[in-house]
Amino acid sequence: MAETMRQMVDEVRAALQDKLRVRGRSLDAQIRRAGRQLPRHVRNDATYLAQAVALSDNPKLARMIDMTKAKKAHRNILAHLDTVDIGAQRRNAALNMLASVMFALLVTGVLLLGVLWVRGFI
Repeated sequence: MAETMRQMVDEVRAALQDKLRVRGRSLDAQIRRAGRQLPRHVRNDATYLAQAVALSDNPKLARMIDMTKAKKAHRNILAHLDTVDIGAQRRNAALNMLASVMFALLVTGVLLLGVLWVRGFI
């Protein structure tokens, strides 16, 4: 059981690193760093997997793990991460930065014209 839990967690950790560029020592750390990049239901599934892998280290506690729920969580996480488009995220980030710079320039220009008009230069 511990082998399969480790494999599932390793796959999820690799997918988080590849798709969201989130690194960490453990799945818990990666989940915390991913933050809002993951929807709540995906974050809850990842947290369940992180707790399950901690339980799987102890043979008596490993019986508490619901493997069907763990497999479902694993599938849900990977399905969500397959839909993530890195190129679109980069384009959106660049467009957001460009939009904020353009807005700042627009506001500065309007303020400059307003000051020039009030002082009588226009």
